[in-house]
Amino acid sequence: MFTFIVDGRVGEVARGVLPGNAGVEVIDPADGPVGPDYLVDRPVLASIALAGRAGDLHAALGASTHAQLPVVELDPEHPQAGGTELMRLLMDQVAASHRHIGEARAAAAQLRSEGIGIKTRLREIEALLYSLGSPQFSRALSWQPMGAMLKLTSGQSVGQALPISAVGLSAIDLWFPQVVMPEIAGLAAAVEDGAGNAYPLQPVSPDMGLETGWLRFSLAEPIVGIGRDCRLKLTWTGSGSISLGLSQPVADPRFRATLDTGGGPEETLALGAWQSVGGVRLPACAPVFSNGRAGSVREADFVRPSALPAPELFARPPMAADHVSAAFWGKEDAILVHPSRSGPACAILRDIDLAGLSHVCALVTVGHERAPSLNFAVGVAPHGMVDEDGFWQYHLGPWMTGLPPNGWGQAHCIPVEPITGKADILLATSLATDTPNDFSWGLFRGFRFARQAQEDTVAAPRHKAAGKQRAART
Repeated sequence: MFTFIVDGRVGEVARGVLPGNAGVEVIDPADGPVGPDYLVDRPVLASIALAGRAGDLHAALGASTHAQLPVVELDPEHPQAGGTELMRLLMDQVAASHRHIGEARAAAAQLRSEGIGIKTRLREIEALLYSLGSPQFSRALSWQPMGAMLKLTSGQSVGQALPISAVGLSAIDLWFPQVVMPEIAGLAAAVEDGAGNAYPLQPVSPDMGLETGWLRFSLAEPIVGIGRDCRLKLTWTGSGSISLGLSQPVADPRFRATLDTGGGPEETLALGAWQSVGGVRLPACAPVFSNGRAGSVREADFVRPSALPAPELFARPPMAADHVSAAFWGKEDAILVHPSRSGPACAILRDIDLAGLSHVCALVTVGHERAPSLNFAVGVAPHGMVDEDGFWQYHLGPWMTGLPPNGWGQAHCIPVEPITGKADILLATSLATDTPNDFSWGLFRGFRFARQAQEDTVAAPRHKAAGKQRAART
Protein backbone atom coordinates (compact mmCIF):
# COMPACT_ATOMS: atom_id res chain seq x y z
CA MET A 1 0.00 0.00 0.00
CA PHE A 2 1.12 3.58 -0.62
CA THR A 3 2.06 6.23 1.93
CA PHE A 4 0.66 9.75 2.22
CA ILE A 5 2.60 12.74 3.62
CA VAL A 6 0.12 14.54 5.91
CA ASP A 7 0.10 17.97 7.49
CA GLY A 8 0.10 17.38 11.24
CA ARG A 9 -2.88 19.71 11.65
CA VAL A 10 -5.15 17.24 9.77
CA GLY A 11 -3.39 14.03 10.80
CA GLU A 12 -6.29 12.50 12.73
CA VAL A 13 -8.82 13.47 10.06
CA ALA A 14 -6.62 11.94 7.32
CA ARG A 15 -6.32 8.67 9.23
CA GLY A 16 -10.08 8.49 9.44
CA VAL A 17 -10.52 9.05 5.71
CA LEU A 18 -7.70 6.83 4.38
CA PRO A 19 -7.82 2.99 4.27
CA GLY A 20 -6.51 1.29 7.38
CA ASN A 21 -3.48 -0.21 5.63
CA ALA A 22 -2.41 3.09 4.05
CA GLY A 23 0.79 4.59 5.41
CA VAL A 24 0.72 8.05 6.99
CA GLU A 25 3.88 10.16 7.33
CA VAL A 26 3.10 13.26 9.46
CA ILE A 27 5.15 16.44 9.24
CA ASP A 28 4.58 19.85 10.86
CA PRO A 29 5.11 22.80 8.47
CA ALA A 30 5.82 24.99 11.53
CA ASP A 31 9.08 23.07 12.06
CA GLY A 32 10.44 24.46 8.81
CA PRO A 33 11.37 22.77 5.51
CA VAL A 34 12.68 19.19 5.49
CA GLY A 35 16.13 18.46 4.15
CA PRO A 36 17.08 16.93 0.78
CA ASP A 37 17.78 13.62 2.53
CA TYR A 38 14.19 13.24 3.73
CA LEU A 39 13.07 9.71 2.80
CA VAL A 40 9.97 7.61 3.30
CA ASP A 41 10.13 3.81 3.52
CA ARG A 42 7.27 3.10 1.10
CA PRO A 43 6.24 4.75 -2.17
CA VAL A 44 4.42 8.07 -1.63
CA LEU A 45 1.22 8.69 -3.60
CA ALA A 46 0.28 12.26 -2.53
CA SER A 47 0.46 14.82 0.24
CA ILE A 48 -2.52 15.97 2.34
CA ALA A 49 -2.65 19.58 3.53
CA LEU A 50 -5.03 21.66 5.61
CA ALA A 51 -7.66 23.31 3.42
CA GLY A 52 -6.43 26.73 2.30
CA ARG A 53 -2.88 26.10 3.62
CA ALA A 54 -1.45 23.90 0.84
CA GLY A 55 1.36 26.41 0.35
CA ASP A 56 2.67 25.71 3.87
CA LEU A 57 3.08 21.98 3.13
CA HIS A 58 4.56 22.67 -0.30
CA ALA A 59 7.14 25.00 1.26
CA ALA A 60 8.01 22.36 3.87
CA LEU A 61 8.67 19.77 1.12
CA GLY A 62 10.39 22.16 -1.29
CA ALA A 63 13.92 20.84 -0.74
CA SER A 64 12.98 17.11 -0.89
CA THR A 65 12.18 14.78 -3.74
CA HIS A 66 8.47 14.87 -2.76
CA ALA A 67 7.94 18.55 -3.75
CA GLN A 68 6.21 17.56 -7.01
CA LEU A 69 3.60 15.28 -5.40
CA PRO A 70 -0.07 16.17 -5.92
CA VAL A 71 -1.57 17.99 -2.91
CA VAL A 72 -5.05 17.19 -1.60
CA GLU A 73 -6.63 19.78 0.68
CA LEU A 74 -8.65 18.39 3.56
CA ASP A 75 -11.14 20.44 5.56
CA PRO A 76 -11.61 19.00 9.08
CA GLU A 77 -15.16 20.37 9.16
CA HIS A 78 -16.12 18.93 5.72
CA PRO A 79 -13.76 16.02 4.87
CA GLN A 80 -16.01 14.57 2.14
CA ALA A 81 -14.53 16.69 -0.66
CA GLY A 82 -11.00 15.72 0.24
CA GLY A 83 -12.02 12.06 0.63
CA THR A 84 -13.46 12.11 -2.88
CA GLU A 85 -10.19 13.44 -4.28
CA LEU A 86 -8.21 10.80 -2.39
CA MET A 87 -10.50 8.07 -3.77
CA ARG A 88 -9.91 9.39 -7.30
CA LEU A 89 -6.14 9.17 -6.78
CA LEU A 90 -6.43 5.62 -5.45
CA MET A 91 -8.64 4.51 -8.36
CA ASP A 92 -6.21 6.03 -10.86
CA GLN A 93 -3.43 4.07 -9.19
CA VAL A 94 -5.44 0.84 -9.34
CA ALA A 95 -6.12 1.38 -13.03
CA ALA A 96 -2.44 2.04 -13.65
CA SER A 97 -1.55 -1.14 -11.76
CA HIS A 98 -3.98 -3.17 -13.88
CA ARG A 99 -2.50 -1.69 -17.02
CA HIS A 100 1.02 -2.55 -15.92
CA ILE A 101 -0.04 -6.10 -15.06
CA GLY A 102 -1.64 -6.52 -18.48
CA GLU A 103 1.46 -5.20 -20.21
CA ALA A 104 3.62 -7.57 -18.18
CA ARG A 105 1.40 -10.52 -19.08
CA ALA A 106 1.46 -9.57 -22.75
CA ALA A 107 5.25 -9.34 -22.66
CA ALA A 108 5.45 -12.73 -20.91
CA ALA A 109 3.11 -14.30 -23.49
CA GLN A 110 5.22 -12.89 -26.31
CA LEU A 111 8.40 -14.23 -24.74
CA ARG A 112 6.75 -17.61 -24.23
CA SER A 113 5.57 -17.69 -27.84
CA GLU A 114 9.03 -16.78 -29.08
CA GLY A 115 10.51 -19.40 -26.76
CA ILE A 116 8.21 -22.10 -28.16
CA GLY A 117 9.18 -21.12 -31.70
CA ILE A 118 12.86 -21.25 -30.84
CA LYS A 119 12.40 -24.59 -29.10
CA THR A 120 10.58 -25.96 -32.13
CA ARG A 121 13.35 -24.83 -34.46
CA LEU A 122 15.99 -26.33 -32.17
CA ARG A 123 14.09 -29.62 -32.17
CA GLU A 124 13.95 -29.54 -35.97
CA ILE A 125 17.70 -28.91 -36.11
CA GLU A 126 18.22 -31.73 -33.62
CA ALA A 127 16.06 -34.04 -35.75
CA LEU A 128 18.06 -33.08 -38.83
CA LEU A 129 21.36 -33.79 -37.09
CA TYR A 130 19.96 -37.07 -35.80
CA SER A 131 18.83 -38.09 -39.28
CA LEU A 132 22.25 -37.26 -40.71
CA GLY A 133 24.24 -39.30 -38.22
CA SER A 134 21.82 -41.99 -37.02
CA PRO A 135 19.68 -44.78 -38.52
CA GLN A 136 17.13 -43.65 -41.04
CA PHE A 137 14.42 -45.79 -39.44
CA SER A 138 13.87 -47.84 -36.31
CA ARG A 139 11.32 -50.32 -35.06
CA ALA A 140 10.04 -48.51 -31.99
CA LEU A 141 7.61 -51.24 -30.84
CA SER A 142 7.31 -54.97 -31.48
CA TRP A 143 4.41 -56.58 -29.62
CA GLN A 144 4.15 -60.14 -30.90
CA PRO A 145 0.78 -61.94 -31.01
CA MET A 146 0.12 -64.48 -28.28
CA GLY A 147 -3.04 -66.11 -29.60
CA ALA A 148 -5.76 -64.02 -27.89
CA MET A 149 -8.14 -62.06 -30.11
CA LEU A 150 -10.37 -58.99 -29.85
CA LYS A 151 -13.53 -58.90 -31.97
CA LEU A 152 -14.98 -55.59 -33.16
CA THR A 153 -18.54 -55.34 -34.43
CA SER A 154 -19.78 -52.67 -36.81
CA GLY A 155 -19.48 -49.20 -35.28
CA GLN A 156 -17.13 -50.26 -32.49
CA SER A 157 -13.68 -48.75 -32.00
CA VAL A 158 -10.65 -49.60 -29.89
CA GLY A 159 -7.84 -47.37 -28.67
CA GLN A 160 -4.28 -48.34 -27.82
CA ALA A 161 -1.87 -46.00 -26.04
CA LEU A 162 1.66 -46.26 -27.46
CA PRO A 163 4.56 -45.71 -25.02
CA ILE A 164 6.61 -43.81 -27.61
CA SER A 165 6.81 -40.26 -28.90
CA ALA A 166 4.62 -39.37 -31.85
CA VAL A 167 7.51 -37.56 -33.55
CA GLY A 168 8.90 -39.57 -36.45
CA LEU A 169 6.11 -42.17 -36.37
CA SER A 170 5.54 -43.34 -39.93
CA ALA A 171 3.80 -46.75 -39.93
CA ILE A 172 1.91 -49.24 -37.76
CA ASP A 173 1.84 -53.01 -38.41
CA LEU A 174 -1.21 -54.97 -37.16
CA TRP A 175 -1.73 -58.73 -36.94
CA PHE A 176 -5.03 -60.29 -38.04
CA PRO A 177 -5.89 -63.94 -37.32
CA GLN A 178 -8.09 -64.13 -40.44
CA VAL A 179 -7.82 -62.82 -43.98
CA VAL A 180 -9.09 -59.23 -44.04
CA MET A 181 -8.88 -58.35 -47.72
CA PRO A 182 -10.73 -56.63 -49.27
CA GLU A 183 -12.85 -55.99 -46.14
CA ILE A 184 -9.97 -54.00 -44.60
CA ALA A 185 -11.39 -50.92 -46.34
CA GLY A 186 -13.96 -50.83 -43.54
CA LEU A 187 -11.29 -50.38 -40.84
CA ALA A 188 -10.52 -46.71 -40.15
CA ALA A 189 -7.12 -46.30 -38.48
CA ALA A 190 -5.59 -43.11 -37.14
CA VAL A 191 -2.86 -41.92 -34.78
CA GLU A 192 -3.91 -39.27 -32.27
CA ASP A 193 -1.21 -37.20 -30.56
CA GLY A 194 -1.23 -35.44 -27.20
CA ALA A 195 -2.20 -32.14 -28.83
CA GLY A 196 -5.46 -33.61 -30.15
CA ASN A 197 -4.34 -33.89 -33.79
CA ALA A 198 -5.41 -36.98 -35.78
CA TYR A 199 -3.24 -38.52 -38.50
CA PRO A 200 -5.08 -41.07 -40.71
CA LEU A 201 -3.40 -44.36 -41.61
CA GLN A 202 -3.86 -46.22 -44.88
CA PRO A 203 -3.18 -49.93 -45.61
CA VAL A 204 -0.08 -50.41 -47.74
CA SER A 205 0.22 -53.00 -50.52
CA PRO A 206 -2.82 -55.30 -50.18
CA ASP A 207 -0.73 -58.43 -50.78
CA MET A 208 1.79 -57.62 -48.05
CA GLY A 209 1.44 -59.89 -45.04
CA LEU A 210 -1.63 -61.80 -46.20
CA GLU A 211 0.16 -65.08 -45.63
CA THR A 212 1.49 -64.26 -42.18
CA GLY A 213 -1.40 -62.11 -40.93
CA TRP A 214 0.60 -58.89 -40.70
CA LEU A 215 -0.72 -55.82 -42.50
CA ARG A 216 0.93 -52.40 -42.59
CA PHE A 217 -0.85 -49.06 -42.15
CA SER A 218 1.21 -46.06 -43.18
CA LEU A 219 1.04 -42.31 -42.62
CA ALA A 220 1.31 -39.90 -45.52
CA GLU A 221 4.51 -38.57 -43.94
CA PRO A 222 6.28 -38.97 -40.59
CA ILE A 223 4.84 -36.86 -37.77
CA VAL A 224 6.96 -33.79 -36.99
CA GLY A 225 7.19 -31.29 -34.14
CA ILE A 226 7.98 -31.47 -30.45
CA GLY A 227 7.86 -34.82 -28.67
CA ARG A 228 4.39 -35.75 -27.39
CA ASP A 229 2.32 -38.78 -26.49
CA CYS A 230 0.35 -40.71 -29.09
CA ARG A 231 -2.48 -43.20 -29.31
CA LEU A 232 -3.71 -45.59 -32.01
CA LYS A 233 -7.45 -45.65 -32.71
CA LEU A 234 -9.17 -48.30 -34.86
CA THR A 235 -12.83 -48.07 -35.87
CA TRP A 236 -14.66 -50.87 -37.70
CA THR A 237 -17.34 -49.56 -40.06
CA GLY A 238 -17.78 -52.65 -42.21
CA SER A 239 -20.45 -55.31 -42.00
CA GLY A 240 -20.19 -58.25 -39.64
CA SER A 241 -17.14 -58.25 -37.39
CA ILE A 242 -13.36 -58.20 -37.57
CA SER A 243 -10.82 -59.89 -35.26
CA LEU A 244 -7.61 -58.22 -34.09
CA GLY A 245 -4.67 -60.09 -32.61
CA LEU A 246 -3.67 -59.34 -29.03
CA SER A 247 -0.24 -59.40 -27.41
CA GLN A 248 0.84 -59.73 -23.79
CA PRO A 249 -1.31 -58.66 -20.81
CA VAL A 250 -0.13 -55.55 -18.97
CA ALA A 251 -0.70 -54.43 -15.39
CA ASP A 252 -1.18 -50.73 -16.21
CA PRO A 253 -4.74 -50.25 -17.54
CA ARG A 254 -3.64 -47.12 -19.45
CA PHE A 255 -1.76 -49.29 -21.94
CA ARG A 256 -4.41 -51.96 -22.47
CA ALA A 257 -6.54 -52.10 -25.60
CA THR A 258 -9.61 -50.07 -24.60
CA LEU A 259 -12.99 -50.22 -26.30
CA ASP A 260 -14.97 -47.04 -26.91
CA THR A 261 -17.76 -48.45 -24.73
CA GLY A 262 -15.34 -48.83 -21.83
CA GLY A 263 -13.48 -51.84 -20.56
CA GLY A 264 -11.69 -54.32 -22.80
CA PRO A 265 -9.10 -57.07 -22.53
CA GLU A 266 -6.06 -57.03 -20.26
CA GLU A 267 -3.76 -57.33 -23.28
CA THR A 268 -2.34 -54.83 -25.72
CA LEU A 269 -2.91 -55.04 -29.45
CA ALA A 270 -0.38 -57.11 -31.36
CA LEU A 271 1.44 -54.50 -33.40
CA GLY A 272 4.71 -53.07 -34.58
CA ALA A 273 5.50 -49.34 -34.76
CA TRP A 274 8.05 -47.74 -37.04
CA GLN A 275 9.72 -44.34 -36.73
CA SER A 276 11.70 -42.90 -39.64
CA VAL A 277 12.74 -39.79 -41.48
CA GLY A 278 10.81 -38.73 -44.57
CA GLY A 279 11.29 -40.61 -47.81
CA VAL A 280 12.80 -43.75 -46.26
CA ARG A 281 11.61 -47.16 -47.44
CA LEU A 282 10.75 -49.37 -44.49
CA PRO A 283 11.41 -53.12 -44.37
CA ALA A 284 8.44 -55.35 -45.14
CA CYS A 285 6.13 -55.99 -42.21
CA ALA A 286 6.55 -59.74 -42.80
CA PRO A 287 8.55 -61.96 -45.17
CA VAL A 288 6.74 -62.75 -48.40
CA PHE A 289 7.18 -66.50 -48.72
CA SER A 290 5.14 -67.27 -51.80
CA ASN A 291 7.01 -65.04 -54.27
CA GLY A 292 4.09 -62.77 -55.11
CA ARG A 293 1.33 -65.38 -54.92
CA ALA A 294 -0.05 -64.02 -51.63
CA GLY A 295 -2.97 -62.44 -53.50
CA SER A 296 -4.44 -65.92 -54.00
CA VAL A 297 -4.84 -66.41 -50.24
CA ARG A 298 -8.60 -66.54 -49.70
CA GLU A 299 -8.98 -67.97 -46.20
CA ALA A 300 -7.09 -68.16 -42.92
CA ASP A 301 -7.92 -69.81 -39.61
CA PHE A 302 -6.28 -69.56 -36.21
CA VAL A 303 -6.25 -72.90 -34.42
CA ARG A 304 -5.33 -73.67 -30.82
CA PRO A 305 -3.18 -76.73 -30.02
CA SER A 306 -6.11 -78.24 -28.10
CA ALA A 307 -8.01 -78.55 -31.40
CA LEU A 308 -5.22 -80.57 -33.06
CA PRO A 309 -4.10 -84.21 -32.66
CA ALA A 310 -1.72 -85.08 -29.86
CA PRO A 311 1.97 -84.66 -30.77
CA GLU A 312 4.36 -87.56 -31.22
CA LEU A 313 8.15 -87.35 -30.92
CA PHE A 314 9.27 -88.06 -34.47
CA ALA A 315 13.02 -87.38 -34.51
CA ARG A 316 15.80 -86.94 -31.97
CA PRO A 317 19.61 -86.96 -32.19
CA PRO A 318 20.87 -90.57 -32.25
CA MET A 319 23.49 -89.93 -29.57
CA ALA A 320 21.30 -87.80 -27.29
CA ALA A 321 21.78 -88.73 -23.62
CA ASP A 322 19.83 -85.82 -22.12
CA HIS A 323 16.10 -85.25 -21.89
CA VAL A 324 14.16 -85.05 -25.17
CA SER A 325 10.35 -85.08 -25.30
CA ALA A 326 7.18 -83.86 -26.98
CA ALA A 327 3.87 -83.42 -25.20
CA PHE A 328 0.61 -81.49 -25.12
CA TRP A 329 0.21 -79.32 -22.03
CA GLY A 330 -3.51 -79.02 -21.42
CA LYS A 331 -3.39 -76.31 -18.76
CA GLU A 332 -1.17 -74.16 -20.97
CA ASP A 333 -2.96 -75.17 -24.19
CA ALA A 334 0.46 -75.51 -25.79
CA ILE A 335 2.63 -78.16 -27.43
CA LEU A 336 6.04 -78.72 -25.83
CA VAL A 337 9.03 -79.83 -27.90
CA HIS A 338 12.09 -80.24 -25.64
CA PRO A 339 15.34 -80.42 -27.70
CA SER A 340 18.65 -82.04 -26.92
CA ARG A 341 22.04 -80.43 -26.54
CA SER A 342 23.21 -82.82 -29.25
CA GLY A 343 20.83 -81.52 -31.89
CA PRO A 344 17.24 -80.64 -32.83
CA ALA A 345 14.13 -82.56 -31.86
CA CYS A 346 11.03 -82.84 -34.03
CA ALA A 347 7.42 -83.63 -33.13
CA ILE A 348 4.67 -84.50 -35.58
CA LEU A 349 0.92 -83.85 -35.62
CA ARG A 350 -0.70 -86.39 -37.92
CA ASP A 351 -3.71 -86.55 -40.15
CA ILE A 352 -5.00 -82.94 -40.25
CA ASP A 353 -7.31 -81.75 -43.01
CA LEU A 354 -5.44 -78.84 -44.61
CA ALA A 355 -6.57 -78.96 -48.24
CA GLY A 356 -5.37 -75.94 -50.18
CA LEU A 357 -2.85 -74.92 -47.53
CA SER A 358 -0.46 -72.23 -48.76
CA HIS A 359 1.19 -71.11 -45.54
CA VAL A 360 1.40 -72.08 -41.88
CA CYS A 361 2.45 -69.71 -39.12
CA ALA A 362 3.19 -70.93 -35.57
CA LEU A 363 3.18 -68.68 -32.50
CA VAL A 364 6.13 -69.83 -30.40
CA THR A 365 7.67 -68.93 -27.06
CA VAL A 366 10.41 -70.07 -24.70
CA GLY A 367 8.37 -71.07 -21.68
CA HIS A 368 10.88 -70.87 -18.81
CA GLU A 369 12.83 -67.88 -17.57
CA ARG A 370 15.92 -70.05 -16.88
CA ALA A 371 15.89 -71.70 -20.29
CA PRO A 372 18.64 -71.18 -22.88
CA SER A 373 17.82 -69.38 -26.11
CA LEU A 374 16.05 -71.69 -28.57
CA ASN A 375 15.51 -72.03 -32.31
CA PHE A 376 12.09 -72.90 -33.75
CA ALA A 377 10.84 -74.23 -37.07
CA VAL A 378 7.52 -75.47 -38.39
CA GLY A 379 6.89 -77.66 -41.41
CA VAL A 380 4.10 -79.38 -43.31
CA ALA A 381 3.97 -82.44 -45.55
CA PRO A 382 1.25 -84.59 -47.15
CA HIS A 383 0.04 -87.19 -44.69
CA GLY A 384 2.40 -90.16 -44.45
CA MET A 385 5.14 -88.78 -46.73
CA VAL A 386 7.63 -88.12 -43.92
CA ASP A 387 7.08 -91.65 -42.57
CA GLU A 388 8.04 -93.03 -45.96
CA ASP A 389 11.26 -91.13 -46.64
CA GLY A 390 12.31 -89.85 -43.19
CA PHE A 391 13.60 -86.54 -44.58
CA TRP A 392 11.68 -84.36 -42.15
CA GLN A 393 14.09 -81.42 -42.33
CA TYR A 394 13.31 -81.03 -46.04
CA HIS A 395 9.73 -80.05 -45.20
CA LEU A 396 10.60 -77.40 -42.61
CA GLY A 397 10.40 -73.68 -43.20
CA PRO A 398 13.24 -71.32 -42.24
CA TRP A 399 14.47 -71.53 -38.66
CA MET A 400 13.62 -68.68 -36.33
CA THR A 401 16.83 -68.44 -34.33
CA GLY A 402 17.90 -67.18 -30.93
CA LEU A 403 14.56 -66.65 -29.17
CA PRO A 404 15.43 -65.64 -25.57
CA PRO A 405 13.72 -66.89 -22.38
CA ASN A 406 10.08 -65.73 -22.22
CA GLY A 407 10.45 -64.31 -25.72
CA TRP A 408 7.72 -64.60 -28.34
CA GLY A 409 7.96 -64.97 -32.10
CA GLN A 410 6.55 -66.62 -35.21
CA ALA A 411 7.84 -69.53 -37.29
CA HIS A 412 6.67 -69.83 -40.91
CA CYS A 413 6.50 -72.43 -43.65
CA ILE A 414 5.03 -72.89 -47.09
CA PRO A 415 4.42 -76.46 -48.29
CA VAL A 416 7.09 -78.01 -50.44
CA GLU A 417 4.47 -80.31 -52.01
CA PRO A 418 0.89 -79.20 -52.66
CA ILE A 419 -1.51 -80.12 -49.87
CA THR A 420 -4.70 -81.49 -51.42
CA GLY A 421 -6.12 -83.32 -48.40
CA LYS A 422 -4.71 -84.64 -45.14
CA ALA A 423 -1.36 -83.35 -43.95
CA ASP A 424 1.16 -83.76 -41.12
CA ILE A 425 2.53 -80.78 -39.19
CA LEU A 426 6.18 -80.88 -38.08
CA LEU A 427 7.35 -78.93 -35.02
CA ALA A 428 11.09 -78.63 -34.44
CA THR A 429 13.23 -76.94 -31.79
CA SER A 430 16.95 -76.78 -31.06
CA LEU A 431 19.36 -74.98 -28.75
CA ALA A 432 20.81 -71.72 -30.05
CA THR A 433 24.05 -72.19 -28.06
CA ASP A 434 26.09 -75.13 -26.82
CA THR A 435 24.69 -75.17 -23.29
CA PRO A 436 22.82 -77.74 -21.17
CA ASN A 437 19.23 -78.22 -22.21
CA ASP A 438 17.71 -77.70 -18.75
CA PHE A 439 14.26 -76.07 -18.92
CA SER A 440 14.37 -75.94 -22.73
CA TRP A 441 10.63 -75.54 -22.99
CA GLY A 442 9.97 -74.80 -26.62
CA LEU A 443 6.22 -74.11 -26.71
CA PHE A 444 3.95 -73.84 -29.76
CA ARG A 445 0.96 -71.75 -28.68
CA GLY A 446 -1.16 -71.55 -31.81
CA PHE A 447 -1.24 -71.95 -35.58
CA ARG A 448 -2.51 -69.77 -38.39
CA PHE A 449 -3.33 -71.77 -41.52
CA ALA A 450 -3.69 -69.74 -44.73
CA ARG A 451 -5.39 -71.42 -47.68
CA GLN A 452 -5.66 -70.59 -51.36
CA ALA A 453 -8.81 -71.00 -53.40
CA GLN A 454 -9.02 -74.55 -54.67
CA GLU A 455 -8.58 -73.47 -58.31
CA ASP A 456 -5.40 -71.60 -57.29
CA THR A 457 -3.83 -74.57 -55.55
CA VAL A 458 -1.10 -75.36 -58.02
CA ALA A 459 2.01 -77.39 -57.50
CA ALA A 460 5.28 -75.54 -57.78
CA PRO A 461 7.43 -77.74 -55.54
CA ARG A 462 11.16 -77.99 -55.51
CA HIS A 463 12.61 -81.19 -56.89
CA LYS A 464 12.25 -83.81 -54.22
CA ALA A 465 15.66 -85.35 -54.85
CA ALA A 466 17.33 -81.96 -54.45
CA GLY A 467 15.50 -81.50 -51.18
CA LYS A 468 16.65 -84.86 -49.92
CA GLN A 469 20.23 -83.99 -50.81
CA ARG A 470 19.92 -80.76 -48.86
CA ALA A 471 18.42 -82.58 -45.86
CA ALA A 472 21.22 -85.11 -46.01
CA ARG A 473 23.84 -82.35 -45.99
CA THR A 474 22.26 -80.77 -42.88
